[in-house]
Amino acid sequence: MNPAGGILLVDKPSGVTSFDVVNHVRLALVRAFPDLAPRRGQVRRPAGAPKPPRFKVGHAGTLDPLATGLLIILVGKGSRLAPFLIGMDKTYAATVRFGTGTDSLDRDGKVVCTSPVPDNQDIVAGCLEEFRGDIMQIPPVISALKKDGQPLYKLARSGQDVPEPDARPVTIRRLEMTGSRWGDSGDESVCEVDLEVECSSGTYIRSLARDLARAAGSEGHIHSLHRLTVGPFDVADAVSDILDQDGESLAGALSPLSAALPQAPSLTLDEEESVAVRQGHQPGLLWLERLDRELVAIGKAGRLFRMLDGTGDLVAVGRLDEDTGEPRIAAVIAVE
Repeated sequence: MNPAGGILLVDKPSGVTSFDVVNHVRLALVRAFPDLAPRRGQVRRPAGAPKPPRFKVGHAGTLDPLATGLLIILVGKGSRLAPFLIGMDKTYAATVRFGTGTDSLDRDGKVVCTSPVPDNQDIVAGCLEEFRGDIMQIPPVISALKKDGQPLYKLARSGQDVPEPDARPVTIRRLEMTGSRWGDSGDESVCEVDLEVECSSGTYIRSLARDLARAAGSEGHIHSLHRLTVGPFDVADAVSDILDQDGESLAGALSPLSAALPQAPSLTLDEEESVAVRQGHQPGLLWLERLDRELVAIGKAGRLFRMLDGTGDLVAVGRLDEDTGEPRIAAVIAVE
């Protein structure tokens, strides 16, 4: 696989940040493929001229350090596709522990309140229906949401008094209890339930844990969190032990950019059309008749379609204009 552009599915371990994973992937690939990095010192830059761009690696949605599971890494030219991978539904496996609430709403936070636990797990199960469907949810204070341009977690951890964010609409499409432990476990009394949650983008499972515990007359926090899916992507297909992987193995695990939007229909272009699109020409309305299937809405990105060349490489992503119904280029993937 060409490491200059691709998509990498990673099973993120707990205790590392999403940036740690992105940084490891970038450095490992550049070490294995030095041509990916700009060659400094060979060409003298004029005074004040911008530095050559770094080899880009990013992600399509972060995970908390505590959390494990699916992280979508976009490599090289794949970074152009980030806007189209935001806003897709996600599925999580979570464990909620009752009796204590923390400032971060997970086990890594400082305990800020305690309460008696519900008498049994059936009380918790009886509260689940309240959180299914379209609900209003207050995000955690310790989150990446911004106030005056600053992430809330930075403001909170600097000692500032950060007001609770406003509630916002989210959708819980599926919420099931898959297990529970209620009583003594070794040296401590553990009362916790396992949940599987399918939800809209922007849903905070930490907030769900807090609200579910309070609905059951208690306090609670996330003890563990594992992301199973993002849109059509599954953690079962992801690379594990990511920090032990070298650049060559990571390059071998990359999927082509044409696989980045599998739910979007594809349109194969001839050579003349491919050149025209790469030069900024808009696709023709009649081209849509050649799509391999119907357009569907993809997350918050709208109705997208892929434009492929004769070899199957991604030329561009197109979007149907909501006002005119005409196809428009949303992103072009430059040739090497």
